Amino acid sequence: MNELAKDITKNLLADDPAIESRIQRGIEENRKGEGSIRLTGADGQAVEKAAVSLRLKRHEFHFGANGFMFEQFKEKEKNTAYEDAFSDLFNLMVVPFYWADTEPEQGKPRFDKNSPYIYRRPPTDLLLEICGKHNITPKGHPLCWQAFVPKWAPLDKKELARATERRIRVIAERYGDRIGIWDVCNEAINHDYIYIDWRVPEQHVEFSFDVATRHFPKSAVLTYNDYACWDYHGEYTPMYMLCRHLKNMQNLNFGAMGLQYHQFSRNAEDMRREANTRLNPKHLFTILDLYGKLGVPINISEITITGRDELGDGAAYQNAVIEKLYRIWFSHPAMNGIIYWNLVDNTAHVEPGREWNENMYKGGLLNFDMTPKASYKTLQRLIKEEWTTNTRVDYEKGGANRFSGFYGDYEVTVRTNVGESKHEIRLSKGSINDFEIRLS
Repeated sequence: MNELAKDITKNLLADDPAIESRIQRGIEENRKGEGSIRLTGADGQAVEKAAVSLRLKRHEFHFGANGFMFEQFKEKEKNTAYEDAFSDLFNLMVVPFYWADTEPEQGKPRFDKNSPYIYRRPPTDLLLEICGKHNITPKGHPLCWQAFVPKWAPLDKKELARATERRIRVIAERYGDRIGIWDVCNEAINHDYIYIDWRVPEQHVEFSFDVATRHFPKSAVLTYNDYACWDYHGEYTPMYMLCRHLKNMQNLNFGAMGLQYHQFSRNAEDMRREANTRLNPKHLFTILDLYGKLGVPINISEITITGRDELGDGAAYQNAVIEKLYRIWFSHPAMNGIIYWNLVDNTAHVEPGREWNENMYKGGLLNFDMTPKASYKTLQRLIKEEWTTNTRVDYEKGGANRFSGFYGDYEVTVRTNVGESKHEIRLSKGSINDFEIRLS
């Protein structure tokens, strides 16, 4: 990294024992738990002794990315490599529901896997098929966003409200029992409503949450998502105030907050300013502690960490920043997920008619030829090696037979003097986690 990169990361990568202690303590206290095992034989009688091995197969915590590039490459080999890289690292996929792209022609939504092609918008059913194949949790994004209203949508706000409700109802009827997490409303805080006539219903944030509450199952996690979330103004921080308002509304299912983290600064001066805020562990923890007071889960919902050439070795900068940020976020008690945005370089959003091309930031975890960057390998090491559990219990009838590990789905191998069997359990945060396993 060059001097600019070192200056930008002077707080994030500083040797601060207090911050490191909080991170390590937070991971141990918030991401891990204990469970107990009781074994019975096929006859229902207690097993005397056994060797029990437990291996974490899938984190309960969500590690994800958007799935916008599935089957989007011209080369079959690239599509296969993309699927392999995605499924090997992530257990959550953001499924696109941008209105202008899912329903470009009124009354003809692009849900079916054979729907007409739109770049970075693979059909919903195709992505759910891939999620099922790899045991990946889908997350719908977004139900209401003023930036992606189709051209055919009505201008009259009352008519637009009816059209918006109809869209959400159709989606809920088709996917309400298959997708349990939804970004209901997106990026309402910072948009300029004086000079741009956004086409949204009146009080569209409250409106969209009310509609989603009425049409989706009660178990659905309904999220407000925004990038205007890292400036701190205490109790008067805008996103805190908006989400507190949503939580306090009666009969409204407000279930989570999505905090975007895109490094989109265009020049060195702007990047240096971030050193004291968005790249400062103390500031990040202060923000997360504030939002955590609302008592709803938080996820880092869209992440771009730049690897630009202006930083010297951009890949080294990206790798160092990603590792430290993931450790901070993973350690916080309010967090339940971290979602990287674009897996591959040169596949990010480009806005026609504006000088806005997110590919300039080189924010992918893979190069365009699908070779992994150092950051991808680091996340593999963290998620699959450092933050994993392989443990053993020497089981005895009447003993404590307890184990400790990261929350998630486990494969349990039980060996007794009559043979070996495999089982599955889920060590879950907030649960009792006492497991009775019956051997066949």
